Amino acid sequence: MGLFAFALGAISVPALATDVAEKHLLLELNKVESVGGDCRTTWVVKNTTGTNLETMKLDFVAFDTDGIVVRRVIADMGPIHTEHTRVKLFDLKEINCGNVGRVLMNGVRTCEGGSAAVAPGLCADNLQTATRAAVPFTQ
Repeated sequence: MGLFAFALGAISVPALATDVAEKHLLLELNKVESVGGDCRTTWVVKNTTGTNLETMKLDFVAFDTDGIVVRRVIADMGPIHTEHTRVKLFDLKEINCGNVGRVLMNGVRTCEGGSAAVAPGLCADNLQTATRAAVPFTQ
């Protein structure tokens, strides 16, 4: 009987770890493209935290190819409900995309749910960054 209980525990632990690992907020820099004299950034946000986020404002910083800060943007990414994916566009005004060396996820300014309270660190603690663009995106 003890061996059977141990075997059940061994089976359920990886399942639990997978469930916890899948609960995140994915923020992907999907594309950068020149539009007029601006650099348009396209973002994909996927919420699998299990919590509806009515308001989510993120702080981004763009650096040039020499590592100098060229723009800071507070981007409103919400609302993003649980199990949903959204695409957002933000322009870096008067910046040539070829001069953007990297983008830094500098912090979470606001992360709020609807009627339910949201833990203060929900967005920051579960945030995962990725990029498909030629520009590195880090946190």
